[in-house]
Amino acid sequence: MLTTLIYRSHIRDDEPVKKIEEMVSIANRRNMQSDVTGILLFNGSHFFQLLEGPEEQVKMIYRAICQDPRHYNIVELLCDYAPARRFGKAGMELFDLRLHERDDVLQAVFDKGTSKFQLTYDDRALQFFRTFVLATEQSTYFEIPAEDSWLFIADGSDKELDSCALSPTINDHFAFHPIVDPLSRRIIAFEAIVQKNEDSPSAIAVGQRKDGEIYTADLKSKALAFTMAHALELGDKMISINLLPMTLVNEPDAVSFLLNEIKANALVPEQIIVEFTESEVISRFDEFAEAIKSLKAAGISVAIDHFGAGFAGLLLLSRFQPD
Repeated sequence: MLTTLIYRSHIRDDEPVKKIEEMVSIANRRNMQSDVTGILLFNGSHFFQLLEGPEEQVKMIYRAICQDPRHYNIVELLCDYAPARRFGKAGMELFDLRLHERDDVLQAVFDKGTSKFQLTYDDRALQFFRTFVLATEQSTYFEIPAEDSWLFIADGSDKELDSCALSPTINDHFAFHPIVDPLSRRIIAFEAIVQKNEDSPSAIAVGQRKDGEIYTADLKSKALAFTMAHALELGDKMISINLLPMTLVNEPDAVSFLLNEIKANALVPEQIIVEFTESEVISRFDEFAEAIKSLKAAGISVAIDHFGAGFAGLLLLSRFQPD
């Protein structure tokens, strides 16, 4: 099946621009061997590439592209199917936008097309071309530094707590993972990730639980998370906890319980993010939506964890607005 894939990336600052033509020449031969064709646009700092060909070959080449150290901030913009190739002249053809006048460059790109029908602005893939060529959205690009340029320095403030001493009735314990803002390079929040013991209530297989037991254990464990957060003295950092959606439905006083534990540990609702997973079907959406309203009214932020990976998907997104 003919597949079209488009991505955008940023050339490394230390990568010689003059080597791009050599890179394209090698890619052209490799792509032709795999029956993949395409075009590569370059504006001096960003690459914008369209690949067309058999699905497996296109995805194989794209995986190799993602591992190429000569660029970073790789963003897949489109992966779709088409009846015919738009750019079928070569395995890879370079188009340097800097060599053309702004008013003429888009048509010059379209002139490279090999489609049976004239390429038009209405073509979905070419709408991405138009945006890139005319640079209409560059102000929204998130330019995150290359991963090997990051340097993490321990400040000696790490702590290890005895969860049993903090809450002897709960067998679970939590690790607090930092959430980093890559643009400011700051830790802005910590996510409390449960570390399950073999004999803990959370570790029991769902199918072996009594009705409702999984939700009670899910809710009660958050008391320990807040207790540990207080003991760690996280200051004004946000604290994110994970909750099963149906916990809010099956535990009628879940919101009150969370608010009481937040207050008991000298935290504030505005400091808390509740992440809902999509690992289960939400069978009573109206009750769930009402509980969400109560959380947000109290000042607690809500988020969807691993959006799109579970059962709810767009239905979950349509019923409440995550923060």
